[in-house]
Amino acid sequence: MSGVGFVAKTAALTRKDLRVEARSRDTLPPMLAFAFTVALVLAFTLPDATRASAKVVAGFLWITVLFAGLIGFARTFEVEREEGALDALLLVPLDRSGIFFSKAAANLVFLALVEVFLVPVFGLFFSLDLSSWLMLALVVVLVDIGFVAVGTLFASLASQTRSRELILPILALPVLVPAFIAGVELSADLFAGAGLDDIAARGWFGILLFFDAVFLVVGALGFEFAID
Repeated sequence: MSGVGFVAKTAALTRKDLRVEARSRDTLPPMLAFAFTVALVLAFTLPDATRASAKVVAGFLWITVLFAGLIGFARTFEVEREEGALDALLLVPLDRSGIFFSKAAANLVFLALVEVFLVPVFGLFFSLDLSSWLMLALVVVLVDIGFVAVGTLFASLASQTRSRELILPILALPVLVPAFIAGVELSADLFAGAGLDDIAARGWFGILLFFDAVFLVVGALGFEFAID
């Protein structure tokens, strides 16, 4: 299959998942509801000393993103499973890595929509400095790419089990630790107004780039074995 055909079919599968979600609203609303509920509870319960710590607030932000994402990822193959269409999906004349990338892209869209809502909410509730929003957006994208790669791969494994909602976090959480530590550190520096040179010198961007590259490759190569 040509590269253009691969991309076109992968994009078509992604659009299919987005259309299904637009009709059913089974994935995004629970993610948004969870994220807003956590932010609201934290806003009313954290003491002032804790709220003043950029690193603590960044940690809570990324923990909220983490679990909101896992809620969504748990439904990655739910539509196909409920409709008995998983075998039909696997018969699509497309390399299995294309199915992986299509699911990961749809998950990335859902996660990004949650973060577009959640980051300003945290900024409002905790008076965060969002002036470096372009750099913060770069951090979010880099964390998200690795997150959806790991989440989609393990969602395919978990979809074959009865305890899907339990298995997914058990598998994914230990693997995601480096990416989320990097996300917390970089976000905290940005919230605290650190200079870009100081942030770049700490090496967290390199860790995120390495993490993303590794798990995009692992996901693409391992998806066929995971889904079978």
